[in-house]
Amino acid sequence: MKRKSIRDKLLKNFALFSLIPVVLFCIVMLLYISANVQEKRKNEITTNLGNQAAQLDKLLQQAYQIGQTIAGDEVVNRELSRNFSDAQELHESEIKLNSLLLGTSGYFDEAIKIYIVGENGGVYKDSPYSLQEKDYKSQDWYKLIKEIKEPNWFELHSESFFVSTAETEFVSLAIPVTAEKTGRMLGSVMVEVAVSDILRNSKYQEERGELYLFYPDTQIRIRDGQVKLYDDDRVTLICENGIAGHEEVVEEMPEVLEASRFLTYWKKDFPEKDFGTISKFITAYQQLHTNDWIIAYYMPQAAYYSLLINVLAVSVIVTILLIVIGGYISYRVAGSITRPILSLKKSVEKVQEGNFEIAVTCESEDEIGELGSQFNVMVVEIRNLMERIQKEHERQRHYELLLLQAQINPHFLYNTLDSLMWLIRMNEQRDAENMLEALTRFFKTGLNNGREEVSLKYEISNVESYLTIQLMRYKKKLSFSIYLEEDIRDFLLPKLILQPLVENSIYHGIKGKEDGGKIRIDCRRKNGRIVLMVEDNGLGMPKERCRKIQRQLSEGFVEESESYGLTNVNERLKLFFGAACRMKVESKEGAGMKVLIEIREERMHV
Repeated sequence: MKRKSIRDKLLKNFALFSLIPVVLFCIVMLLYISANVQEKRKNEITTNLGNQAAQLDKLLQQAYQIGQTIAGDEVVNRELSRNFSDAQELHESEIKLNSLLLGTSGYFDEAIKIYIVGENGGVYKDSPYSLQEKDYKSQDWYKLIKEIKEPNWFELHSESFFVSTAETEFVSLAIPVTAEKTGRMLGSVMVEVAVSDILRNSKYQEERGELYLFYPDTQIRIRDGQVKLYDDDRVTLICENGIAGHEEVVEEMPEVLEASRFLTYWKKDFPEKDFGTISKFITAYQQLHTNDWIIAYYMPQAAYYSLLINVLAVSVIVTILLIVIGGYISYRVAGSITRPILSLKKSVEKVQEGNFEIAVTCESEDEIGELGSQFNVMVVEIRNLMERIQKEHERQRHYELLLLQAQINPHFLYNTLDSLMWLIRMNEQRDAENMLEALTRFFKTGLNNGREEVSLKYEISNVESYLTIQLMRYKKKLSFSIYLEEDIRDFLLPKLILQPLVENSIYHGIKGKEDGGKIRIDCRRKNGRIVLMVEDNGLGMPKERCRKIQRQLSEGFVEESESYGLTNVNERLKLFFGAACRMKVESKEGAGMKVLIEIREERMHV
């Protein structure tokens, strides 16, 4: 059974008795806010939305009244029935009707503007702005009115159909003007209502909420023998910098349209206004009496309840603060007893993590103080032992590197001396002298005054000497090319790195190929790395064997004697560069082999 310290017992009891009143306080505060503050916020939102709806409804009612009045006016009907013989008659007609419209609109809100488009080509306005130059009879709204021949409200739009103005939101009502006797359409009255000031005057829109206008479809349709209701509801979002139409809302915020269906499925007991939760939104809405549209305000539940969340967060912070204060007092009370033990415990944990520089400072003269002194002696002994082990490990690593390098020279020397013996037997004295001279240069460069590392230019010189010897052995069967980038000539690496790779290409790639082959050596800087490449066009190897060799290089073991040279080079590179170096083998049977050595720039020894 795990024992508890005295300090833990004190902290537990103190926290228990201090936490209960804090929790009770938080509960009372949350209940108070839920019952009062949130209710006040709800009332504020519904009141503001109600005021907006009332103002908007009033404007739309005025627009409807003025539209009907103008559409039924005898002067308007007479002027629209005329056929103008010249521009002068048209101009006189425009002056007459413009004056009529201007006088009529003076009795209504200035946000309402009236326009008339006649089938006879006349266009009339009460607006001080100039009309846009376009064929109004070809506009979509006019074609719709001409087709349905009844008043129609058009969705909220961002530009006037007639003039260029600073207003950014309009609601429009089009009413057809028809001849009383014949019923022939003479034109259309268009009433435009600028509603920007109404839609953008509520402070609650700054609280992460969004204002929408819903246009419910109340038409009954029969499809496949079944009655289908309200399947063409539309919606517009009033954004901070404009409006988003129905298509954009459907694409970007489909959940809003889905939530709106709860508002537009009409029932007998459907309330004109309400406040509640729909889907994941807190929603307040109100129906407009003039055209049955719905103005709604949506706020994510997280934003609406943010006040409660903030209070809860403050309560948690206060609780934690009180617990910390209580814990500190308990700690001070029990510190004189537990502090030395905790100090020793922390020191032991640091030693477990590998920190052997730690020392316990204990001022007490009792058994705990003696234990701390013995612990310090133990840490010193462990540190000395680790240092000895580290030195032995470095010495072993050095010997392993020398051993790997030493394993290369005898192998090459044996092959070269064998070739030299055959040249002497065949009385090829000149070739034997050249081979012996190249062998001398090779070993002179390779010795490098006893140093383990050489510059890349000396390594290339060493490979050139080696290839000179091999050219004497294989005559026209072998050719090679070498490229060394100028700015990496002094790059340092273990000696005898490229020669085993070249030897591997000769003996396992080109030697068995009847028409010989070519070896290409390329050394350059690329993308922050030194890239050394040895490539031949020899026999190559099957893909499965190539993958097997690559796996051996990654895991550091050798199963095939033919891979010994590659593994030898790979191990020496790992000992010298560590994880900053990577060796890759690429080959295809009958298409040669490529060996790539990549060294990250931060490990470059230049």
